[in-house]
Parts: sequence; structure tokens; C-alpha cells
Amino acid sequence: MIFVISGEGPSDIGACENGQDECSGTDFKPGPMARIIEKLVESCAGFSLPNDAVEFVSEARRLAASKALPKSYTMGKKRDYEGGYFFKEARALASIANQKALAHNCPVAAVLFRDADGTRSTEAKMYEIKRTSIEDGFRAADFELGVPMVPKPKSEAWLLCALKTNPYQNCAGLEESLSGNDNAPNSAKCQLQERLGVKQKTTHDLADLVSEGTISSSQINMPSFNHFRNHLEDVTNRMLGRPIQAHAH
Repeated sequence: MIFVISGEGPSDIGACENGQDECSGTDFKPGPMARIIEKLVESCAGFSLPNDAVEFVSEARRLAASKALPKSYTMGKKRDYEGGYFFKEARALASIANQKALAHNCPVAAVLFRDADGTRSTEAKMYEIKRTSIEDGFRAADFELGVPMVPKPKSEAWLLCALKTNPYQNCAGLEESLSGNDNAPNSAKCQLQERLGVKQKTTHDLADLVSEGTISSSQINMPSFNHFRNHLEDVTNRMLGRPIQAHAH
């Protein structure tokens, strides 16, 4: 099985080191979100993923694929511009995953990462818009192996859950208390940099901190993360031919 993953930039999902729009193996430099995907999949599957089981797709490659979609399907019914954009991105990534499934002759899943972002007054709305639009985009493509990865308000909140003074405790509150606006006072980005500084680390160390377990994806407990994890586990189990587990809400 293969996981096609795509996000916003090198600091979240990662980037190709060979300058290409798609890569895997040693050509792919994973970010912390890619490492979280790997850890959760391996925990669910019960085995380590091969080096080439994760394939990165750049934002530029997604854009090119979305432009090739039939115009009648790009926006979806009764969808505003913001929602339509993410709907289209999910359909584009689904089309890329389907091509890879044919080429490799095996199940291929797709994980699309997008921060919820916004201000505190809009974050709840933006989270719902982005997550449901991505889900609807995968559904419109008749693609059952698509996973939206949408941190609220952004990925720094998930990472802070593990790095704060009392790790993994009462993390749900971070979704409401943190600002996704990087220019806001005491933003999520600033708080994460402060916590990394305490450990004499920088944002460049985040992927390694996930790999070594200092940031434990299995212990993060917050609504947006749990939704993503449950969805990823369902897709992993489906790829392995296992029954889908019931999740507590």
C-alpha cells in the first residue's frame, strides 16, 4: 500500500530534495506532519512502512491536476469560493492517487494537509469549511481512501500538545485558546518556538522529534487530531482488508 501525501510547504508535510513535484524514498525530506502520518499508519497496521510507501506531491502538482479536472465538477453545488478551492484540491489529489494505484497495482490512499488558520472569530468556521470541503471533494471523485488532515487552528497546536509544560494534558483547549494568525500576539507559531527553545531545539528538529517519540502521535488528544487519526486508521484498515472500527465521539 502507498500513501500519497500533500500539504502547504516544507515545514508541515515536507518537500522534494531533488527539485521535482513528486518524490519518495531518499528524495523526500519529510516534515513533522509526514512523520505523524507514518507513525499512526505503522501503529495501526502493525508493521513498518517501506521507504517508498510514502509519496509526496507538491502544491504545484496539485494545482496542475486541478486545472485538468472537468469544469462542471471543480466547485461543487452550493459551495462558496473558499470551500470550492479545497473541494477541487481534494479531487485533484484523488486523481493523482488513482493514477498511482493503476501504475503500482496496489491500494493508494491520499492525505491532504491544510491548516484551518484564520482569526479566533473565524477559526471554527474555517475548520469546518476546509475539512468538509476536502471530504466532499474525495467523495465526489468516488475516492474512498482520502483523508483530510486539518489541524485547528494549525499544526503548531498539535505539536504544542506534546511539548507544553504538562505534555498531552488538556490539549483540547489549545484549539480554542491559540491563534492561527502568525501576526497575533503570542501566536501558536511563537509559542511553539518558545517551547522548542526550552529543549534547545528549532522547528527544523520537529520531524526528528516525532520520529524518536519525543512528540508521540499516539498520545495527542484533541478534537481535530482525533478526527484525522480516526479517518486515517479507517483508511489504513480498509487498505488491509480489515473491518472498520467504531470510534467514540
